[in-house]
Parts: sequence; structure tokens; C-alpha cells
Amino acid sequence: MTKKTGITGESAMLEASSGEGELLVEIEGPRHPGAVALYRLWQDLKPAGGGLPLRDDLGFERLTELGIVSNCFVIEPLDGGRDWRYRLLGTAITWLFGGDATNIPFSQHFMPEEAELCIRLSNRVAQSRKPVFLFGRFQPGDFSGTLETMSLPVLGRDGETVWLIGASFPVETKP
Repeated sequence: MTKKTGITGESAMLEASSGEGELLVEIEGPRHPGAVALYRLWQDLKPAGGGLPLRDDLGFERLTELGIVSNCFVIEPLDGGRDWRYRLLGTAITWLFGGDATNIPFSQHFMPEEAELCIRLSNRVAQSRKPVFLFGRFQPGDFSGTLETMSLPVLGRDGETVWLIGASFPVETKP
């Protein structure tokens, strides 16, 4: 379980409002160059008519070409969205967490309040089929600072279940 101290909302500094309480601040779109590149790729892969890209369309090769494979994650729903778990975690994310959280449900990896928030956000993205972009400040492992993170809906290998692919990037923010 990560030993987070809690992410503080910084809505005035970020010129964004938080719809998810004090732990994360939602932003309108990606800002970090790596986040922008991943979002553009996701948009390019979306089929006409508002469908979702397939999880396999965002493979290691493409993420490596963008230079962000170590910052990426893939998560899948458990028990119809009662929980979620990381299926793949890039090395930069395992460093941020202070360990590998692959295959560990959010309810076991995060503190209870954080798990609830992450599950709620993941379900919102899966159900709405719309991405979410966030800033958060926390101290999970060897990292202390602000992250930009994002979750993009994709279709799992069964072609029906919505999984999420995303990335997290340490960023510098100015007060």
C-alpha cells in the first residue's frame, strides 16, 4: 500500500476546479508534452462515429516511439468496476509509487480514501468514455511533488470491456 500524505487541491494556482474533492484537481486537457502526445495518438486511433481505440492499438512500440512508455499504465476493472487494478506499469510509475503495484487492486494498493477516489474516477471515465486529465500533489514513494496524470478509455481485448490507458508525469508548477 502506498503511504501517501494526500494530494492537495490547488484550484486557484491551476485555474481549474476539482470535481473530485481535495485529492486531485481536474484540468481541461493535457499540458505535459508527453501527455499531449499520448492524447493526440488516442484521438488519431479513435474510430469514426465516436468509438474507442482498442487497447492493443496503443502498444509498447507506439508508446516507445513517443518516448513515454516508462510513464504509462494500463488498468482494468474488477467485479464490474467495484475495484480496478494496474495491469501494466511503466518503470517511472513504479519508481513514483516506491514499488511495483502490478495486479494489485486499488483497494489494496492505495489508502482507503484514495482508492475510493481512483475507483470513482476510473468508473467515470469508463462509463462516459471520455478522458480525464488531472494534477495531484503527493508523496507515494521516492517522489514528492506534483504529477500530471491522465486516463483514456480503450476497449479491452474482448472488444467490449472498457479499460483505461494513461500516463503520469512529474511537473513543476508555480504558486
